[in-house]
Amino acid sequence: MKNQIFSGLLLLMLVFVASCTKQVFDQQVQTGNNSQTLQHVVAEGETLGRIADNYYGDPAMAGIIARQNGISDPNKIVPGSVLILKFDDSQYHSAQRRAMALEAYNKGVDLMAHDRLAEAEKQFRLATETAPDLDSARYNLALVLSQRGKNTEALVLLNELTSENDTDSDFLFAQGHCLFQLTRFVEAVSVFEKILILDGGHKRAAFGLARSLQADGQNQKAMGAWKRYLDLDSTSSWADVAQRNFRKLRDGS
Repeated sequence: MKNQIFSGLLLLMLVFVASCTKQVFDQQVQTGNNSQTLQHVVAEGETLGRIADNYYGDPAMAGIIARQNGISDPNKIVPGSVLILKFDDSQYHSAQRRAMALEAYNKGVDLMAHDRLAEAEKQFRLATETAPDLDSARYNLALVLSQRGKNTEALVLLNELTSENDTDSDFLFAQGHCLFQLTRFVEAVSVFEKILILDGGHKRAAFGLARSLQADGQNQKAMGAWKRYLDLDSTSSWADVAQRNFRKLRDGS
């Protein structure tokens, strides 16, 4: 019974992790007439912060992009509009490199969405080799590796990402998931608890904490964690799983 519970939770969490994919939206990048500008066509759902991170490696550049393009509200950009991105000599080479990496990255995201994981892995590797500082590429490479059962390699990438940004809940959650798959339950518990300190309403982390405690045999704590999850979610199919596991632990079955 314990193995059945473990397997069921693992399958559910694979779905949970897959939903965390960080997307860099379809890019249309052109070299401008000025050798130190790039043109970017805004895609549906993009933010200036994400665009700034992709090209400059710094989300804080969003305000500068807004001013340079006459955007009064950085939180409102129009899909299909063209942004002119300006770079000084020290930035331009990196921006060109990132633009090339994004092409491979977006192919990887599309392949990943169609479960063509081996091909997606190749594209994400190409993106990370072209622009090693493109965090979204490293993160999605880790997700693909995890889904392909290469959790040790995935964890190396996620450890790097979380050491560089220890408040990104997606990075942390994927790290916790990898630790769980590697049966390093105590470490997984620590990661999920950290996420919940950062965001007490993080449902996936609450679920991950409960299943990690349960897998580690800490049944009393697991019961409390399942209750915590049910306080956040009482109606979804995930709540049904939480209820079943709580009852099994309570009844000792």
